[in-house]
Amino acid sequence: MGNPGPSVRLRSSARTSTGQVRENNEDNIHLWARGPYVLAVVADGMGGAAAGEEASRLAVEAIGSGLVGDVPRQETLEVLGDDQLAYHLRQAIQEANDRIVEKAQSAPEFRGMGTTVTLAFVRGTSAAFAHVGDSRAYLVDGDDGRITQITSDHSFVEALLTAGHITREQAEEHPMRNVLYRALGQAEDVDIDLYYKHLHVGDRLVLCSDGLTRHVKPDEIARIALEQQNPDAASQRLIDLANERGGEDNVSVIVIAVEASAPPNPPKNAMAIEDEEETLILKNRVEVRKRRQETTSETKLTPGTPPSDTPPDERKMSAERLSDDEDPDDPNTLPVLDRAWQSRSDQTLYEHRAPPPDRRQGKQGEGRDNLMPEQ
Repeated sequence: MGNPGPSVRLRSSARTSTGQVRENNEDNIHLWARGPYVLAVVADGMGGAAAGEEASRLAVEAIGSGLVGDVPRQETLEVLGDDQLAYHLRQAIQEANDRIVEKAQSAPEFRGMGTTVTLAFVRGTSAAFAHVGDSRAYLVDGDDGRITQITSDHSFVEALLTAGHITREQAEEHPMRNVLYRALGQAEDVDIDLYYKHLHVGDRLVLCSDGLTRHVKPDEIARIALEQQNPDAASQRLIDLANERGGEDNVSVIVIAVEASAPPNPPKNAMAIEDEEETLILKNRVEVRKRRQETTSETKLTPGTPPSDTPPDERKMSAERLSDDEDPDDPNTLPVLDRAWQSRSDQTLYEHRAPPPDRRQGKQGEGRDNLMPEQ
């Protein structure tokens, strides 16, 4: 991942919802967009309302301070090699785990709390992922729409599925599908999965908590992520769909779109623009009209053309790219040259940075996610 790849722009959006059943939101998400890179984190807390919410909050804050907490570190992230980046990602998540373990030991009400964490660090067309738990990261191919689950769930049911003891259909309805064998807060040391992916223009990355995948199938996630050009619209549609289908859990989604960098805007008020291959020839309408009247019969003006009594200094310039066999002095080309050249206004490209999500507060209640019994 040391080479960021070709110049692209990254647009992203992060949203979270309490859902339709829970009274509080134990998910915690964050999105850091810093010019050439994006750092996205989804954490799904567990252990009861207050405990789960605290665990996911501690995880996100530790990762933020560990990776983007100061300007020198941000500059370092842009040029780190793969090994160095892996080290920093592991260190940040280990620090998050340490804080959760320490908090759980300090107060009885936090005992047994934990959280998942799925992190994506995207730099140009390269992406690194760090993962613990059953929140997920997906890659949606912009060419064929295929979706690939990058991360592997650290759940009891996923282990049964991998071993061939149950089918995918049985896993989706299994009563222990939310029991995890690995999460932050379980022990002083934590195993962290790392993944690397090369991206292409048009691809989408989707990070989510299991509140989304409980109700929305992977192929539906892929379709929505590609149909909606704006990541904001895609994340909102995914949240809405999960809630429409019951919203049994908190739902969190981050969408990152890999797009081509826009070409620079054309210069304004230019009489000629030359490049290596061709020249854009601009003609004043007064000159064109005079020459046309001398060589051709009356021709209707193109719709939108200023009337002839408009002062010359207020008239638009007209232009047309000429092919190699066309002569600008040939009268037959004048009707073509007289077509108005439509200049576009400047388009400022904004890198989307989602505002901090609203977090609804409600009564405390037990969450559905649990660690393995007696852990």
